[in-house]
Amino acid sequence: IEPADVEPLKEAVEAIQDADAILIGPGSLYTSIIPNLLVPKLAQSIMDSDAIKMFVCNVMTQPGETDGYSVSDHLAAVHAHVGHHLFDYVIVNNGEIPPQVQLKYAELGAKAVHLDLDEVKRRGYKVIADRLVLFRTYLRHDAVQLSHHIYQLVENWMERKR
Repeated sequence: IEPADVEPLKEAVEAIQDADAILIGPGSLYTSIIPNLLVPKLAQSIMDSDAIKMFVCNVMTQPGETDGYSVSDHLAAVHAHVGHHLFDYVIVNNGEIPPQVQLKYAELGAKAVHLDLDEVKRRGYKVIADRLVLFRTYLRHDAVQLSHHIYQLVENWMERKR
């Protein structure tokens, strides 16, 4: 990142310090997620926080950005750029994507992000895997299912902190 000593907004650091939960993703790994984490004090604030830290992995790869990436590849990219293990939990889709939807996305160069569960766990992440996709015009995370898991994780985390 240039300049290397860029400062985050004071309000952003304060929000992280005050947070009970930090949720990162889904989003473009190299153009949305990692650039924010390259701000040194921002990433450090996340690491220092005692909030629960969750990463929501994309359902599909992004052509030219994450071609062939698995869930562990997404996490490895964050680790390689930040230099640290940031997340307590990884929330991923393990539901089937209908073949006709896969074909539509394949024409654009995208494929389902492969859940390499053993590797993700080996790297020390706790995994929440569920059917988290909806298809209407586009494939998206099922907001109801996703928010249910996030709520449960945060509620359990807060209970343990009491």
